[in-house]
Amino acid sequence: MKKRSIKVILDEIAVIRYDALTMRILALQTDRDKLIKKFCHEHGGEQVVLMTYYHGLSFMFAIAREIILTVTLFAAGIAAWMFNLPMAWVTGILGGLWFVFVFFNVIKAYIDWYYDFILVTTDKVILVDQTSVFKQEVMPIHIENIGGVSTFTQFWNIFPFGGICVHLKEGRGGEDISKKYVPRAQEVASKISDTITRYQRHQYKGQDMRDAQTPPVQAPPPTNTPVPPAPVQ
Repeated sequence: MKKRSIKVILDEIAVIRYDALTMRILALQTDRDKLIKKFCHEHGGEQVVLMTYYHGLSFMFAIAREIILTVTLFAAGIAAWMFNLPMAWVTGILGGLWFVFVFFNVIKAYIDWYYDFILVTTDKVILVDQTSVFKQEVMPIHIENIGGVSTFTQFWNIFPFGGICVHLKEGRGGEDISKKYVPRAQEVASKISDTITRYQRHQYKGQDMRDAQTPPVQAPPPTNTPVPPAPVQ
């Protein structure tokens, strides 16, 4: 039996680790490539135009309450130590409170931020919302159903992110879909607008080619059937 080199073994270990990290946990899909391949049909000519995530400050704003609660519990622990209270009991109680009221909310907010993204292809805009391990919402919007895209600022445009609003022609009651904390929101909206324009031009060009190939409908030749004279009364 031939001995395998160390490099081959390390490569196999790396593949195993990657497979372990990119797995599906209930409704949580950690492998984004699988989602992209599922909704982006490259064999039909569809291509990825843009893929963007949400800004990291959205995660920090989501856990602001948990940060304040953590600081409060830590301050309570210091106060208990200063008053010579039994630290074993204090640590257990404060740790349990932190685990119940902080830890799970932070994990939920992290999943909601880290696994959410916006995917723009030549045919559609796909919004992936991974709310938790138990819920995932994927919203593919076809380009022909988008009437337009607009942007709006957040926090006086101090940070490098903003919001985009997708105006629908039909579906979901023709309502608007807004997404906040989008990095370089104006560039994302510009890419979506360019994709819509290219799609419409392609559709019009294809329609013109079909019209040119369709022979014109000719009117039937006139009939020379003589009209009988009216009877003389």
